Amino acid sequence: MPAKPSPPQEIELKLEVAPAELEKVLAHPLLCERADGSQKQTLHATYYDTPDHALQQAGISLRVRRNGDQYIQTIKAARPPDGVALARNEWEHEVNGDSPNYALVEDTALKPFLKPSASIQPVFRVTTARTLHNVTFENSLIELAADNSKVEGNERTVSFSEVELELKDGAPADLFQLALALSTATPLRLSFKTKAERGFEAVTDEQPARVKAPPVVLKRKMTSAAAFQRVGASCLQHLMANEAIVRRAPEADAVHQMRVALRRLRAAITLFKSVVEDERRDAIGAELKWMANVLGEARDLDVYITKVLEPARDEHSSDQGYQDLLADYQERRDRAYEVVQETVASARFINGVLETAAWIQAGGWLLDESKPSRKRRSQPITMLAEEELGRRWKKIIKQGRNLVDLDSEERHQVRIAIKKLRYATEFFESLFKGGGAKKRKRAALSTLEAVQETLGELNDIAVGSQMEASPAADTIHQEQLSRIDGLLADAKAQYQTLASLEPFWRA
Repeated sequence: MPAKPSPPQEIELKLEVAPAELEKVLAHPLLCERADGSQKQTLHATYYDTPDHALQQAGISLRVRRNGDQYIQTIKAARPPDGVALARNEWEHEVNGDSPNYALVEDTALKPFLKPSASIQPVFRVTTARTLHNVTFENSLIELAADNSKVEGNERTVSFSEVELELKDGAPADLFQLALALSTATPLRLSFKTKAERGFEAVTDEQPARVKAPPVVLKRKMTSAAAFQRVGASCLQHLMANEAIVRRAPEADAVHQMRVALRRLRAAITLFKSVVEDERRDAIGAELKWMANVLGEARDLDVYITKVLEPARDEHSSDQGYQDLLADYQERRDRAYEVVQETVASARFINGVLETAAWIQAGGWLLDESKPSRKRRSQPITMLAEEELGRRWKKIIKQGRNLVDLDSEERHQVRIAIKKLRYATEFFESLFKGGGAKKRKRAALSTLEAVQETLGELNDIAVGSQMEASPAADTIHQEQLSRIDGLLADAKAQYQTLASLEPFWRA
């Protein structure tokens, strides 16, 4: 029986740009030199879903788009990202009007949703003024679409601008090189958000909440290079989902998740350091560290206020020194969050994310044709995962053997090692499924998280001793010091549990 043909796939890089800046991109000399002229379009798209948005929840979009007298029905289904570029299965058919033709969905991802009870109906409309260029760049043909769009639905209107680079022929890596070239005109913000997602945001009253890291799904037959690209894409998706929230308002949980995303990405670079070794690796890591440090100041102040100062309110509320201390730290936190918002709006941050994405997808580490480099890239991910998990596990067990006797800085280093092992476990957990591995993974992750949390509290107390001195601050710090013995006892017990666990990656 012949294999079922794979659905057509779209490889597209989305870049968000301020509406006032879009013309700067279109005026870039590169487009004058390498594009075959421009084409103007006005597109009217209607998006459909069930009343409970079942298609959206399944990662499927259904739209009918009118361009002049032509109507095109498009179904898109999200796939797990292999890299930073959006990769989606896509089915297109010409239809006779702006209503879907369900006779054309037999071999698409939409078919399972066509039940008699399913009421698929219009949800929102998107009107787009589009400028198209076909650009010959390096060895690829890339379609550039510069869009000024407006979403209308549920009596709400949202406007936005973006540049979409779609690979028509050639190498996905060229998408990123073209994006970096165009970003010299104005910063282009990496985006994972589709027009469908923007539309659903516009028709709901809910404000997007902080986003936790999405699961990373790796396949055992994957190469180490492909696995790193998938992990890196997941980290960037996590980062930018929360960055979009922070741009609107300095939401503490979203700032925290941005910082987690950066830590996870830096941990991934360390985890795969032999695979991704090139002249840019350390510079990329340094820029990610700068981003994390800016976020870290705001986060540290927020943790000190919410976990130390505010819980002390009842006991010290009548103390003017306490009131002054709390007000001072709240003011410092507000300033730190202002710096965060200034940072995520800066060209350095925006270009830094895009450069990181380009390096993950198309960096020099992929071009080194020496035998050792090719061998490291092509090594099965299971081999790298087993080696790294085993090495890190052994190191932590050794480091934590005398956990109670370590000083605060030594315990902090153990905490960092535990955090990296936890991230590695999350990255690699999909590779190990049989022989009770699932149960052992849950136990490992739960225990690693518990030890990390306890050591984090101990580190917060140590950091508290470095806060600005005052009688009120000293009093509160002394109260915190009284918790150390109990936390150390908890950490010792949690460590003993960790040391007794059977490694989940061993059969």
